[in-house]
Amino acid sequence: MERIKLQELINWYKKKRRKPLVIWGARQVGKTYLIKNIFAKRYFKDFLYIDLKKDDDARNFFSTTSNAQKYLSYIEARYNKKITGDVLLIFDEVQQCHQVLSSLKYFKQDYPSLPVIATGSMVRLSLRHEETKNTNDEFLFPVGAIDSLNIYPLNFEEYLLNTNNTLLNRIKEAYKNKIPLQSYEHELALDSLYEFLTIGGLPEALNIFIEDKSYVDARNEIKNIYDNYLSDMDLYNVSNETILKTRNVFKNIFSQLNKENKNFKITQIEKGKSNRDYFNAYQWLELARIVYRSKRKTGKVNLPLIEEDEGTFRLYLSDIGMFTYQSKINQADFFVKDKRNTLSGIFYENYVATELAAKDIPLFYWVGNNTNEFEFIVENNGKLLPIDVKKSGGKLNSLESFRKCNPKSTAIKISTNNFGYNQENDILTIPLYEVFLLADDLANNRKII
Repeated sequence: MERIKLQELINWYKKKRRKPLVIWGARQVGKTYLIKNIFAKRYFKDFLYIDLKKDDDARNFFSTTSNAQKYLSYIEARYNKKITGDVLLIFDEVQQCHQVLSSLKYFKQDYPSLPVIATGSMVRLSLRHEETKNTNDEFLFPVGAIDSLNIYPLNFEEYLLNTNNTLLNRIKEAYKNKIPLQSYEHELALDSLYEFLTIGGLPEALNIFIEDKSYVDARNEIKNIYDNYLSDMDLYNVSNETILKTRNVFKNIFSQLNKENKNFKITQIEKGKSNRDYFNAYQWLELARIVYRSKRKTGKVNLPLIEEDEGTFRLYLSDIGMFTYQSKINQADFFVKDKRNTLSGIFYENYVATELAAKDIPLFYWVGNNTNEFEFIVENNGKLLPIDVKKSGGKLNSLESFRKCNPKSTAIKISTNNFGYNQENDILTIPLYEVFLLADDLANNRKII
């Protein structure tokens, strides 16, 4: 399965002043497969992969020191392999042994030509847990001594890369030239988009769908991962009460977005409690990269975008296939055109959130008076761009309200409509299947129109 993050790994390896690389990401998003099965096998003479969760002897030894020279002496003796600059050294599940993270400082200092990657699904959680413990063990995070890379579930670009590369190239060509797709291509792209909304980007589920063309088997795999996420909430949580709260938040993402006021409200789950009472639960889910939090902005918005009200926010699931599973909507509704029209707009909203997050774009939304709102607002070339997400064309009813208190800039409408630009009102229409291209432009601060 191809991943676009492969190019970033190649760029890291070619860097003149390369540092050890730490890969961040949730469970089941394909970190190990990308590093071990694609990157290592294609671009290295050899590699050594150490799973710190399974390899008890290695974990026990590494936990006694952070000395890189001792690490290499042990590794060469244990695995009977000479570690040189053309051998990739991979430490997986490093949340099981924090001393490995500390050692990265000394790998950079003493072995700068040696390519080293560390990864794990619960690293940030385990580090946070370490901070709360009363321990005499000294742990120093290698600040300034590492490069970092975030891995997410596959986005729609990667979905097409693995299922219909020809269509992907046509979409890219049309977007680059700022023209709409031909009508039949537009419909084909929407059909693929609706497939993606139900399958999502978790590699195991997507691989099942690609190989077997079975929506049922793919959905069953999503269920397995969903249940595994719930089980993971036992890890690094401070109490049984917090575990229960974390599960309550996770299981209610869809229902909270599906109400008129989409802000996440704990009172809808547990009366008498506030968001503050659930702080540890929110933090666990964010650090695990299972949910994305979008922060509220109101009235006049100043740049740069920063959070102004920690108690008011929206939550999105990090994978749209998992979001669709949580909704319990029948999969057939995504394939029958008449049924598609009945789908709630929050499916598209959660999808857009995952596409923006996959490019490391912070999530913010804007609310004005009455029901005026924009699902997302982003910064581009020093300007604030409001983004409206609709399942069909609709109208930008909030635009006048937004522009009354903010400098005029291009408004972006994301929907099932084809590409178009209304110069008079300065409104750019982006079809849902081109959001990944918009996100890439925003992430690289390219001018949108």
